[in-house]
Amino acid sequence: MTVRLPVQKPPASLPEGRVGLSAAALADLGVAPGDSVGVEGVHTVVAPVDAVDETDGAVFLSERLRETAGVEPGDTAAVAAADLPAASSVTLRLRQSVDLARGEDAIRRRLHRRAIAVGDEVEVTRLGGALTLRFDVLDVAPSSPAVVGEETDIVVRADDGTTEVVAERPSEDGPNVVQTATFERLRDAVSTRFEAAEAFESAGYPTLGILLHGPRGSGKTTLVEAVAAATDATLVRASAARLRGERTGDRTERLDRLVEAVPPGEPTVVLLDDLEALGAEDGGSALADRLRSTVDELRDGDRTVVVGATTDPSGVPSALRRGGRFDRELEVEPLTTAERRDALESLCEGAPLAMDVDFESVAERLNGYVFADLVVLADTALERAIRRDGRTAIRMADFEAALDEVEPTGLREVTVEFPAVGWDEVGGLDAAKRELVRAVYWPLEYADRFAELGIDPPSGVLLYGPPGTGKTLLARAAASLSDANFIPVNGPELLDKYVGASEKAVRDLFATARDNSPAVIFFDEVDAISPKRRGDDTGAGERVVSQLLTELDGLEPLTDVVVIAATNRPDNIDEALLRPGRIEKAVETPLPDRDARREILAIHAGKTPTAVDVDLDALADRTAGYSGGDIAALVREAGLLAIEDAIVDDGPASDSIIGRDHFERALAETSPSTRDGRGDAEPPAE
Repeated sequence: MTVRLPVQKPPASLPEGRVGLSAAALADLGVAPGDSVGVEGVHTVVAPVDAVDETDGAVFLSERLRETAGVEPGDTAAVAAADLPAASSVTLRLRQSVDLARGEDAIRRRLHRRAIAVGDEVEVTRLGGALTLRFDVLDVAPSSPAVVGEETDIVVRADDGTTEVVAERPSEDGPNVVQTATFERLRDAVSTRFEAAEAFESAGYPTLGILLHGPRGSGKTTLVEAVAAATDATLVRASAARLRGERTGDRTERLDRLVEAVPPGEPTVVLLDDLEALGAEDGGSALADRLRSTVDELRDGDRTVVVGATTDPSGVPSALRRGGRFDRELEVEPLTTAERRDALESLCEGAPLAMDVDFESVAERLNGYVFADLVVLADTALERAIRRDGRTAIRMADFEAALDEVEPTGLREVTVEFPAVGWDEVGGLDAAKRELVRAVYWPLEYADRFAELGIDPPSGVLLYGPPGTGKTLLARAAASLSDANFIPVNGPELLDKYVGASEKAVRDLFATARDNSPAVIFFDEVDAISPKRRGDDTGAGERVVSQLLTELDGLEPLTDVVVIAATNRPDNIDEALLRPGRIEKAVETPLPDRDARREILAIHAGKTPTAVDVDLDALADRTAGYSGGDIAALVREAGLLAIEDAIVDDGPASDSIIGRDHFERALAETSPSTRDGRGDAEPPAE
C-alpha cells in the first residue's frame, strides 16, 4: 500500500536519519517502528521509521533525507513499506573528464539511503556545490533497484564515450510535438531532401545544413527528433557543450565516431546541439576547427541533413554560418495562441480535468511562453490540485494560480508586467487614446490588413506632456488592450559608464521583446538615454542613442513589437530618434480640461465611499490646472482626512465616508504640480 502525505520538518524528538510517521499512518502501511519505508519524491529514499506524537497526516523528514529525496516542506511524497535490498555494489559511469581518485567515499555519502536502478542518471555535488558530477548507473548488485548503504561498494568507470554520440531510429509515432509552423518548415525541408534525393544529387546538392535557433526551452531538440520520426530517418546526435570539456584526443575520437555513425545511403538527420558553447571559443580554436571539418565530412555524403541547434546564433563562428555548412538559418517562431492551446491539451491529456477548464482562455494569456514553460505550468496546476485534495481534477482556479507562479523563461531577466488597465480607467485624453489605438493595437490585432495595403505600422510612439498627465497609464492601457507583454524600462537604468555595457543592454532588451512578442517596450524618461548628441563624460548616452537607432530601423524587423517612449522634455531628445521609421508618432498628453477633470474625479471617487453631498462638477470647476496625478492625490488626501476623522471620533471603519467637507479641506492642502496649468512641454521638432 502507498499513501501520499505532505512533507514536514521533523520534531526535535525524531532521531536523525529516521522517517517520522503518525501511528495512524504506520497502521495504514502495516509497518512497525524500526521497519524501513520508502519515501518517493524526485528520488526515492529508504530509511527506518519511527512513530511521532503528531496527529497531522504528514511524513517528517530531516534536512538530509529531504535533500536526498529532492523534496521541500510542503511538497507531497509517496510513502510505502520498503522491500528493496541493500546494494552490495553499484557501478557508475562518469560523464565528464574529471579525475575522481579516491572519490568513492564522497559519492557513497551523498547517495546514502537512496534507491537507484540500472539506467538511472544521478548527480553528485562536491566542493560545496561548485562541482556537479553526472553519472549513469551501469550495474546494481545483488539486484536492481536497491538501496545504497554504508557498506555499498562504489565503482566508478571512466566514460567510454558511448554517451557522447547517440544514433537511434525514432519510433513511428515520434515524440509528442504540436504541429507548429516551425515544425512544418523544418519537416518540409528535410522530407523534400530525402524524397527527391536523386534530383538533388544530380544537381550536386545531396545534403543540407540548417542552423536552428531559438530561446531555451523552445523545443529545438524535440522538433528535430519529431522531424526525424516523421521522415523515417535515422537520428544521430552529439552535444558541442559536452565536447568542449573533453581532451583534444577524446574530442577527435568522438567526432570521428559521429561521422561513422551515419549509415551510408540512408536518410539521416544529424543533430549538433548546444552550438552556443562555441561562443567562448574564438574562430580559430581547436574545437571550432574540428567541428568545421566534421560538418564538411558529414556534407560529403548523401541523403544527410545536418541540423545545428543553438540559443544564440551570434555565438556560432561565422565559418560555420555559410553555404556548404549551415546553408540556411531557421528560427523557432513564437507559439501562436492555437499552438499553445494544443500544447496544453496534449500535456494534460492524461490528467483529470474539471469541467470549467478553458484551455483557449489560458492560452490567450501565455504570450512569450515556450514549450518548457507550458510543461512547468501544467505541472504546477496539477501539483496545486493534488495538494488541495489528494488526487483530484485540475480546476481553472489551479491554472489561474499557476499563471501567477510561472513566468516565461525568456522574460526572467527583465521586468515584465501583465497590466489589466482598461481605457475606462484613463480619464480624458481622447485624442491620445485614438492615436495609441492606431499605433499599438491595430498593428498587433490587424496585421493582415496592414500587409494587404502594403503599409508599415508605426514602429514607435512618443508620449510627451507635463508630469502626472497619464503617460504611463496610457502605455499600460494600450498594452492591456493588445494583450501584449509590457516591458517597462526606466531610462537612466540603461546607462553604464563601461564601454559596450549600455549597448548590450539595449540589444538584449529588444531581443527579449522579439522572442516574447507581442510586446510593448515602454521607455520612461526617454530623454535621459537619448539626449542630443553633443558628447558627455562617458559617451554612454551617445552610444545608447546609436544602438536604439540600430534596433528601431536595423536589419532585423520589429515584428509584433511596439516601442512607447514618454518624456516631460521632448526638446532634449535627439532629433534622429524622432524621424519616420523610428519613434515617429508624437502624441501629446496635455493637462485635462474641465470635462476630463470631471471624468478623472469620477474614476477615482468611484473607488471610494463618497457622500451624496459631494459635487464632482463643482470640484472639476475648481481644479483648473490640476493634472490627472494631482486629482488622484486630491481624492487620496480627502480619503485620508475621512479616515483621520473616523479615528479621532473612534467610529467604526464603515463610517469612513468622504464628504464635501473633506474635499474642501483637501483642496486647501493641495495644489497643481505644474506652475500655472499650462505645463512645461513643447511639441517635439518635426
